[in-house]
Amino acid sequence: DAGPCYYTMKYLRGQTLDAMRVWDVRRALQALRTLERWPRDVQWSMESRQAMAGVVLYASLYEPGISQLQLHALPRSHRDGPFLLNVRRILDLPQTVAMAAERTRVILDQVETSDWDYPRAVIQQLGWDNNHLRISPSPAAPSPQPVPRAP
Repeated sequence: DAGPCYYTMKYLRGQTLDAMRVWDVRRALQALRTLERWPRDVQWSMESRQAMAGVVLYASLYEPGISQLQLHALPRSHRDGPFLLNVRRILDLPQTVAMAAERTRVILDQVETSDWDYPRAVIQQLGWDNNHLRISPSPAAPSPQPVPRAP
């Protein structure tokens, strides 16, 4: 076990836990590619949820051979995770989804569709087909039941 000292040193060097997780996902993919049971040109599909969906999203930007990302309840902003230092100065998660959709099919489930207008606009402006991005909205929350009052 690396222990808390390992993580403290990473924070002091300017890395967050989520940045280390992106690296770990990338290294896991690289290790899987070295196994003989899979051909070198195999296409990978990755699935994750919530803040870890953001981690997988970022790992996909750096690794070739990922054909599909299925991201459940991806936060709409880095304010909700994943936490990567100084990323929001340049872009946020909708822009990152647009970048990933250039070479990977991205499926967003359990999200608010209006939060993802930017990647849809990019795909439309660039004339890509609709297979690059699929958005499934969050299920509607059940309406609250009235509380019965005592007579």
